[in-house]
This record gives sequence, C-alpha cells and structure tokens, in this order.
Amino acid sequence: MAAVKGIMDSINSACRSKGGHYAVYSCQVVSWDDVSRGTVGGAVSCWGSNITDTYLKSKSGADLFTVRSDNWNEKLGVVPAEDVAVVAGRGGGPLQPVTLRTVLQQLGQFGSYAGLDSSADLSNPALDAKCSIRFQTTFIPVDGPDGRGKLEFATEAYNYNTMDDADPRNLVLLCTSQGMAVQQDGCGTKKLFHHGVDDSGVIHRYWLEAEESRHHVGGEQRETAEERADALARGKATSSVIGTRAMGQRFNVLMTIQVPLQQRRRPPQRKCFAGGKMAMDLSWNFQLDGSSDLDWELIEKADRCKSRSRSRDRSRKCARKAAGRSSAARISRGSEHDTWSGLTVTSATRNPSEHVTVTVVIYNAVKGGVPSADDVMAAIDDLESLYRACTKTGKLVDSSFDFMKQPLKVDDMIAISAKSAFQPPSAVVGFDTFPTA
Repeated sequence: MAAVKGIMDSINSACRSKGGHYAVYSCQVVSWDDVSRGTVGGAVSCWGSNITDTYLKSKSGADLFTVRSDNWNEKLGVVPAEDVAVVAGRGGGPLQPVTLRTVLQQLGQFGSYAGLDSSADLSNPALDAKCSIRFQTTFIPVDGPDGRGKLEFATEAYNYNTMDDADPRNLVLLCTSQGMAVQQDGCGTKKLFHHGVDDSGVIHRYWLEAEESRHHVGGEQRETAEERADALARGKATSSVIGTRAMGQRFNVLMTIQVPLQQRRRPPQRKCFAGGKMAMDLSWNFQLDGSSDLDWELIEKADRCKSRSRSRDRSRKCARKAAGRSSAARISRGSEHDTWSGLTVTSATRNPSEHVTVTVVIYNAVKGGVPSADDVMAAIDDLESLYRACTKTGKLVDSSFDFMKQPLKVDDMIAISAKSAFQPPSAVVGFDTFPTA
C-alpha cells in the first residue's frame, strides 16, 4: 500500500529531523512484544524463552506498522497489575473497567465464554507486582465519507516457543474499550480478533476497525454526550478508562496482554538445530539435558537472527508529501470474520517464573496525506508521558528489567529452531493437500 510507505517515510523523517528523544522512535513493521528475553554471557539476545513477533495488517493483507523504540533494546515501563485497567464483563455481564489483577484472579469467569475453566485463577501475587509494559503508536490511513473514514485490520502474533495449539505458551487478552477477547498463541501465526457471543453461545470473531474522529492526536478523548450517543447507536467504541491511570479515558487504544502458561515439557531433539532460519554455528560446551544454560561461543553469520532482525527499518530519503488530517482513531469491532469454537486449552496453569507483559498501541487515523510533523511529535510526547508515569522506566538492558530476562537455555533454542523451520510466519496451512468442495 503506497499510502502506508509514504506515512512511514514521513514519520521516520520527522523523528530524525527533530532529534532528541524523538529520534529513539521509528516505524516498525514487526514488533518484538516479548515476555522474556534470553541472555548469553550477560548480553541480551534477540532470542528467549517467550518471544513474540507481532504484525499489524489491514483486512486486505497490506502491512501496517507501529511507531516504537528499538526492538533490540526497547524502552519499557514497570507497573503492578492493580494499576492497569481492562474493560471486561464476567460471564456475559455488563462491561466495566476492572484491574488486571482482578482479571488474572478471575480469568476463568472472564474467559468461560471461550471454554476456559470457570474456576481458573492465573494470578501470581509476587510476579504480578511487576508487569512489563510498552507503549507504541501508529497512524492508520483511512478513506471514506468526511468524518467517517475507516480501515479494518487485525494483529498477527507469532510466538517462537509454541508449536502446538494444544500447548500454548501464553493466553492472549485483546483489549479495547468495547471489551476483552480471550485467546491463545499456538501453531504458526495467529490472527487476533475481537469477539462477540450471540444468544446461542456461538462466538463470532470480528476484524478491528480504525475510524477517524474529531479528537486531536495525543492525550485522552473526552467525549460529549452527543458523540457518545452517536457512537453507541452505530455500534462503535466509546471512550473509557483503559490501561494505566495516566492514560485517562480513551477509545483509540488496543491493548494486548500476554499471560505466560506452563507448557508440557518435551524431550529435546538435537537435530532441530540443522534447519530453519537461524544460520548459526555452535561450539558445544555443555551436556544436552534440555535445561542447561547455553555456555557456547556463538559464531555469527551475516544473517544472524535473520527472522527477527529484518524488522529494523532503514532510513530512506523521500520526497516531501502533503500533510493530511490526523485524529485519534476510534478502535471498534468491525465486520465479522468467522465463528470460533473457542480455546483449545481449557485448563491452564500459570508459568511460575514469568511475568505478564502488556503492549499498549495508541491508534491515530490520517486522511488525505501523511501526518504533519506536529502530529507525529504529539503522538510521541504522549508515549513519553505514559512511560514517565510508570513505577519504573528504562531500557531492556537495564537491571530494572532483569525480571524479564534469563540465561538462554538449550531447550529454548531447540524450540525456536523447530518453530522457525517447520512453522515459519504466515505459512500456508495444508499446502500439500488439494482442497475439497
């Protein structure tokens, strides 16, 4: 989509030109939304025991992007679970803001519609005192009638540590001001949709929709009674408390929460290192028991970490493009995608050592051109203010984030290698079988 490339070029150029903390941000087509990253010899690796690549794509399949800090050593915040608000309803009850701590404690009630055991409690008081949180933003090109321009899209999650739908690495909570959709990672790449349940208990999956609004870029959205009534009448999202307290009331937020699960332990298979995209030579210096820390010399090749590093965007020179009209995007449930049978895992157990991670993406719409430099700066200033309001803020390499790092282990690399080799991102399912009518 030519419009998307022009928007990305414009944003990257504005960030570079402004310099300072703005230069830390750039457009990324692939976002590393990792729960836990590995270390080798004390240095942060691109791999880990629970790592997820996230893609943002339009309904037509075009790549979109987020504006964020560097994937390798990203900017992060720390917040306790009780300081994050989620809009959700228990067992079909009314939607209301509840804390993430309550959601984790009563996840069985909130996720029973999807087949989760109603008694499930996936909280861990010690771990939930520290949740990692990242803030991102984006500008979505919209088209349509004045004041109603829109685009439908979905996120795609590729978790490197999950091979089997029956053995997910994380429960994934997709949150907007229209509610919370409980799903999971699994085999290959998973699209994340919004959910709705009809009177018969059938789960319908919906695309997400970004619609332009009258609200400016940056900060919360305080709606008038007329605006709110109009949105409700059209089945669109309305502004609500969501995310951290500093976010206030918003309708332009898509928040993804990954809740780490305990997977079944599989015996390691050394042969898995032979395939895939890892392109590494390993000088072995350990017993392959599947749980040892990696203690080897990593000999890098030109395409080391190729499957992740391609998400680094390079600077591009571009012609100046006309500025369009940017606004806070109303993120609502869009058109129906399909019906869904629910989770493949109904009895879930929380991973005893990994913390929850929260990814907050703040959406803006742009129509008739590219975002102005002022709007880009306003969007980034918004992210910066949210980071400052966290309990702690820093970079992944900082000791404050040691809770989401651990020495890279043999079985982590085996799982990643197997996933990359046999379930590459966006692979065609059933590629060797001719379809039946």
